[in-house]
Amino acid sequence: MDERFQVDQYSQSMKIYFVLCFLLYLFCAPRYLPAVEVAVVTEEWVPYNFVSKGKVVGISTEIVEQALHRAGVAIAGGGIRIMPWARAYYTALHRENTLIYTILRTPDRESLFKWVGPLVPPDSFYFFKLAARDDIRLQTLADARAYRIGILRDSVHGQFLRRHGFGSVSLDPVSYQLLNMKKLLNGRVDLIVDVEKTVRLRAERLGVPPATFAKALFLFRQEYYMAFNPNTPDTLVHKVGAALAAMKKDGTVERILCRYKGLSQGYDHGD
Repeated sequence: MDERFQVDQYSQSMKIYFVLCFLLYLFCAPRYLPAVEVAVVTEEWVPYNFVSKGKVVGISTEIVEQALHRAGVAIAGGGIRIMPWARAYYTALHRENTLIYTILRTPDRESLFKWVGPLVPPDSFYFFKLAARDDIRLQTLADARAYRIGILRDSVHGQFLRRHGFGSVSLDPVSYQLLNMKKLLNGRVDLIVDVEKTVRLRAERLGVPPATFAKALFLFRQEYYMAFNPNTPDTLVHKVGAALAAMKKDGTVERILCRYKGLSQGYDHGD
């Protein structure tokens, strides 16, 4: 009787032991949860984001990829998607968990996204003309209203000019900034808005000397950011922001900037 009782007691104890072991395993076992993902969209804008040998590269691209990696965030869909600026902007604005870069942060856009940055030092934006156009002499912004201006659709350039009284008669929007340079060369527009290093690189790509183009008037100076769809979780945005801050502190951002200082016509354009 006692022996049978001891066997039953031992059996019961073993059952409890195995149950406890199983529960402990469930508690301690690694969670194989899907990685946090965001879709990433951008435009072609050398030297910040462009295609080389079939891959999206550039100063901002490397910074964004590294910041996401450090924050434990994967890029959805197999990689970054390059598209016309207006479509990239619309996608980031309306699709959850979508990130757009390289984007200018303005008061009009402030509440539309969750911002991380700045990514790189600010750039100065100018009106550019053909250097041979001695007839175009701009002293003030108002002087430019007499000319046809090529702008990028849904860009800050267009917003800036419209805010200063430029209407549809003056502004000629296109989907790609390279088209504006071609139209400038062909005499279809008189002025475009861009930054100096981008004009130089695109001129080389078009096979014309950079000196073909000349600055006509300074417009504004602005920094570049990455921006998340407003429905992106704050915790994710903060992690990416912290990763970017760490990259600036440990010199990663500066090293990326240095790698692109010698960029020239050897880049493979994505248009």
